[in-house]
Amino acid sequence: MPKKRRNRGRNLKNSGHEKTVQCYKCHRLVPADKAIKVTVWTSPIQGSVAKDLEKKGAYVSKRLETRYYCISCAIFYGIVSPRKEEERKVRSPLQRPLTGRRTSSKVPLKFLKI
Repeated sequence: MPKKRRNRGRNLKNSGHEKTVQCYKCHRLVPADKAIKVTVWTSPIQGSVAKDLEKKGAYVSKRLETRYYCISCAIFYGIVSPRKEEERKVRSPLQRPLTGRRTSSKVPLKFLKI
């Protein structure tokens, strides 16, 4: 039977057996390298109540919550979307946008080995 993906949909490179995590929506057990990881700031207080408290000058605490989604829930809830068929056929790696990186270094020529 042919494989659909070369990596079988996982990020398993020389790491052996990965631990399983539970999907946030459907509670399915998914390998950690296959799950979609989303980090969200959450507050224990509802939105409208929190806004009223902040207007009065109270501090409303928030915590960083890590949520894992299985592939089917991530696609269904719009967290990730499948690429177009033409883009899937391209074998080159996806290009990441350059953010915060310097594009040119200002090193004097006398320090460069030519």
